Amino acid sequence: MNKRFFSGVIALFFAGTFLYAQESAEQSYNLDEVVVTATRTGLPLRNVPQKVEIIDSKKIATIQADNAADLLKRTVNLDIIQYPGASSAVGMRGFAPSVHNRNYTLVLIDGKPAGTTNLTSIPTDFIERIEVVKGPYSVLYGSDAMGGVINIITRRPGDTRTGNVSISAGNFGQTNFNGYASGGVSDNVSLAVSFSRKAQDKDYRIGKKNLLPVTETEELILDKKSYGDVMTNTQYQINQFMGKLNIGFNDIWSAGLSGIFVTSNDIETSGNYWHSYGLSKQDFDRTNTTLDVRRRTVNNTLLISPYYSIYNESNYDNNTEKGFINSRESVKQYGLKLSDTHTKGDFQLIGGIDLDALNVSSEQFSDKLTPTNPYRPNHNSLASSLFMQGAYTKGNLSVNAGIRYNYTNFTLEADDFLDNERKSAGYSNLNPSIGIKYFLTPMLNIHASAGNAFYVPDAYKTAGRYQVGNMQYRGNEDLKAETATSFDFGLNLSNNEWLNIDATYFQAFYKNKIVNDYKTDEATGETYTTYINADNGRMNGLEIMFSSDIAKALESRYSLELYAGFTHLFNNKFDETTGRDTPNQKTLTKDMLYVRRNTGNFGITFDSNNGFVTRLNARYIGKRLENDWMVWDNLRPGIKPEDYYTKGDYETTDQILQYSAHLVFDYSAYYNVTPHARVGISVSNLFDENYTEKDGYNMPGRSIMGSFGYSF
Repeated sequence: MNKRFFSGVIALFFAGTFLYAQESAEQSYNLDEVVVTATRTGLPLRNVPQKVEIIDSKKIATIQADNAADLLKRTVNLDIIQYPGASSAVGMRGFAPSVHNRNYTLVLIDGKPAGTTNLTSIPTDFIERIEVVKGPYSVLYGSDAMGGVINIITRRPGDTRTGNVSISAGNFGQTNFNGYASGGVSDNVSLAVSFSRKAQDKDYRIGKKNLLPVTETEELILDKKSYGDVMTNTQYQINQFMGKLNIGFNDIWSAGLSGIFVTSNDIETSGNYWHSYGLSKQDFDRTNTTLDVRRRTVNNTLLISPYYSIYNESNYDNNTEKGFINSRESVKQYGLKLSDTHTKGDFQLIGGIDLDALNVSSEQFSDKLTPTNPYRPNHNSLASSLFMQGAYTKGNLSVNAGIRYNYTNFTLEADDFLDNERKSAGYSNLNPSIGIKYFLTPMLNIHASAGNAFYVPDAYKTAGRYQVGNMQYRGNEDLKAETATSFDFGLNLSNNEWLNIDATYFQAFYKNKIVNDYKTDEATGETYTTYINADNGRMNGLEIMFSSDIAKALESRYSLELYAGFTHLFNNKFDETTGRDTPNQKTLTKDMLYVRRNTGNFGITFDSNNGFVTRLNARYIGKRLENDWMVWDNLRPGIKPEDYYTKGDYETTDQILQYSAHLVFDYSAYYNVTPHARVGISVSNLFDENYTEKDGYNMPGRSIMGSFGYSF
């Protein structure tokens, strides 16, 4: 590690603290006043029993994060994987993230389906705050909310005319440009528009070091040659536009229209460090449109919300000018959300109907004109739901309870290439939930919640047929929907001024988890991978959060916050029965793959409350288990059979590797040189860590960005 570099950063941090401490002005922030919109009832945070973490606008302003994925990984203990370029996914509480299918964590934009699980495609500049609800929330949102819900709330138009522009540039040819304007058009109409462009015009360099001890095997997994090497074919650019229109018709009726458009061409995809899947590129675009019509009286709120989103992606066979589109997919999500909230005294009741449609079409080509078998068959679904939830608050007690009935009609379209006929299946689920919070003292409360959730199988796992490298995949039409029943309970100590401590234990019982199964085709003798339902799964763990503004505790005018968060999974295992209905039948208990047992964030933030803010953050990425897909192409000849993970019921032939833990530091500092102008510097991956969040995809090393912003 470069000691001079380290010393310079620390000196900058504390020099800024010393210089601006005496100029500070008092600024208070009361989290109890925050309304949690993910509850669909708009309850104050103080009255929500479920575990909720808020990333507010003040925190966003202190973090170097270009998109929602970067923002979440540096603030909340989530299991996030990010690929080079513009692809990422999120998981939580033992539910694995995946960018290749729907997620077990539901991503919303302003309370509606985001139309994507790729958090990288959502720029930070559009975000007002993020609500992270941990635990099953299918009672309010249906399928895919098994691990929790992430509700990204975009900036809203205001009556006062305001705006800002910012530009930043740094290593690897990175440039960012953002612009935002908002204001009243007339007495009852307000409008907001924004634009964001992020580009990286050079391939990035991989980190050169590891802060934590790395074994010989773990170093071979990263590949010793990767340290300080260039990750080729990693350039990209993303353009995004957003518009919002709010209209107040009278004191009762109002409407809000929102539109987001994202587009990117020629995103380079490296395949992996060894480029075994080829150097290629892709185009994608996404459109989200929502309309909220609201009727609000003293005790009642009626909300009618139609929405529509479409995501189009095209992948090329190589990254040259002569490359042709060899696969194309379009995903449409649309529907109607109708809810009515009634308040009477200490009781609040919400009921409603959700209609959510999904339509997916896929194509694949062997050359420019010749179609071949797609990645997955065309499919569509329509989920119809009735839900009701009540909330009661009296004195120190807050309780909510609800129930949801969901029926999903899922249809696979016929496909001659995949040799499957048209088939429909119906999935019905009843999802109850309950939560309770009680304040033992004004500072100490206990909270608990329980509920269940479900996940309808992906189409490619039921009828797909495709190949990755040398491995063939085939779907299983007999797959059942996955379900999970979860509960959590915890203690929270907070004075809402300078101290917040929370410890929460969580447990999930997982049924029909979909896992890989390896078989041999009796007719051809070929080995292929398919999917089956495992018997049962269990995940339990502990989440610990701590933050303390020690400057406020000493009644200082400035802010000096120490914070830390850590999540540990005691147990994340599933049971898998092999040799069913044979004399050799046995049940294996295995650790879940692609899930980190430990994740954490810790750091320090100083705010002079007079224009200077600086932050040092560390993210702990725990060890995880993954299949060694690289073995098929002999990309890591140094990996021997004895290097494979064989604890529990895994065997050498399963070819499971345990990936190393990493510690990644980020630093940022900003200063308002005038009331309207702001300059800043940020350093991502401060100590140049060589790490992966997905096997084979080594992430960028140290990069430095300078920024300038102007508000008006």
